[in-house]
Amino acid sequence: MNEELSTAAAALKHSFETGDRSQWETLFAPGCVNWHNSDRLEVPAARFGGAGALQAILADCGCDIVQDVAFENGALIRIVVRGTVRANGRPFEAHNAIVLTTNAQGIVRIDDYVDPSFARQLTAGGEVKSS
Repeated sequence: MNEELSTAAAALKHSFETGDRSQWETLFAPGCVNWHNSDRLEVPAARFGGAGALQAILADCGCDIVQDVAFENGALIRIVVRGTVRANGRPFEAHNAIVLTTNAQGIVRIDDYVDPSFARQLTAGGEVKSS
């Protein structure tokens, strides 16, 4: 994506690439929740490992923002996370979509649609499909 990123997309990208979630978390409204399609659990978004936890699992973790669209009371951010799985040396590539719900206080809800191959790619025999 060649356009300038929104504050949220830039902070999300930073969190994946550095493991530092501070820029991302400053955008959260009090009580912000995070939901993942993979487990259908709603959890507090603040201090959730999320993107930061990938640094221990992936070498050279990168995040490409492929779509960054604002709409009334929210945004859609589509990302591709890439790296090398430390445990098996295989390439990793996950296509995720994040839907943000916002109000005047910031991000109140994060709906995170995780690539179905995400967990499989982290296992010893994990395969990644080419894009």
